[in-house]
Amino acid sequence: MANRYSLSGDRRRNPFGTIARGTLELFIIIIGIYIAFQLENNREAKNKAALEKNYLEQLLEEVEINQEELKADQDERNEQLVFLKKILETPLRQVDADTLRKAVDALFTVRLYSPTDAVYQDLVSSGNLGIIKSDEFKRVLMYYRRALSRVPSTEDRDVKLISDQLEPYLMEKQLLSFLEPHRDLNEISISLDQKDRMIRQLLRDRKFIDLVYLRIHTIQDVIFFENPMQWHLRNMKKLLEEELGLS
Repeated sequence: MANRYSLSGDRRRNPFGTIARGTLELFIIIIGIYIAFQLENNREAKNKAALEKNYLEQLLEEVEINQEELKADQDERNEQLVFLKKILETPLRQVDADTLRKAVDALFTVRLYSPTDAVYQDLVSSGNLGIIKSDEFKRVLMYYRRALSRVPSTEDRDVKLISDQLEPYLMEKQLLSFLEPHRDLNEISISLDQKDRMIRQLLRDRKFIDLVYLRIHTIQDVIFFENPMQWHLRNMKKLLEEELGLS
């Protein structure tokens, strides 16, 4: 009996059992830390994915708004060109008086492209631009922003043509307020017949025809530099819809 109890005590004091238990406990701790680390990574990945999806949805909305704004901008400019070219036609063919009045109004009409970019600015200022995984989308976005930066200078040339040449020309002719190219005022309104005679008088002045020609040219320049933005916006919309599974 004495020997048996002695052997049992020896087993309890076995150093290999202590090492095994310690190793097992350490392994369990490591596994626990690893699982916690993976859960945290998964949670962070899900949060990033949700944030990216939110940005993509907002970017898509922003792109669609800018597409509509740019289309309206281009449509109005193309309509301007139709009327302004009617002025150039007058030496060659008869143009009705109503069209010429609309053409004179179009000669002084200015429309500036005003895109919304709040989402893009937020991405940049918050440092979250890198959260967008699509390199192709970021590349097209860069092309759009580059094309956008060129538009103000061409629009400015168009605006300055009016302020620096067209308006001074009509003021020199003492016709600016009568033709009311900016806004009609009841206090100085004249009859349509009087206005038509003034326009016919302008059409006989070659300088006026040259100014109309210049305005056509500056409008065409703005359209030319805005065209690439239409292509980039269309590509961005397509890529965003693909990323969001909306294709």
